[in-house]
Amino acid sequence: MTKIIIEHKAKIVEGKIIPSNINRFRNDLSNLENQEVSIKIEKWVKRRTDAQNRALHLYLTLLSTDLNLKGFDMRAIIRKDINIDWSPISAKEYLWRPIQKTLFQKKSTTKLTTQEINEIYDNLNRVIIERTGGEVQIPFPSVEVLFNEDL
Repeated sequence: MTKIIIEHKAKIVEGKIIPSNINRFRNDLSNLENQEVSIKIEKWVKRRTDAQNRALHLYLTLLSTDLNLKGFDMRAIIRKDINIDWSPISAKEYLWRPIQKTLFQKKSTTKLTTQEINEIYDNLNRVIIERTGGEVQIPFPSVEVLFNEDL
């Protein structure tokens, strides 16, 4: 028995499968008439967008700058034996990435969905607020934040 794979993109609306290309879908169905088939449904999730990636790196820059300006070096946030100023790279590696790995078991930010970025930020922001006594609170960059607030 040979396995033939036929793929179609579709949306599910009110419990019904709506193919993106209905004519191709109908043609493929007619070729399968009276045959036993297996149907697999995969959900596609959005990866982080380019804008979200830029916002993430801007956030890490703003966070590391504010932590340094307010005297919260790595010793104050992570470990007592590390007396090093923050950089966007160290903020990513020592603050962002451990939360990312814990929550989603993903090593690279390129593999994150838009929702996962939000969840990591929420957790990291809460930790930073707790450990700085509320002195460091950086909103995640967005067009609204950048135009309405002084960072």
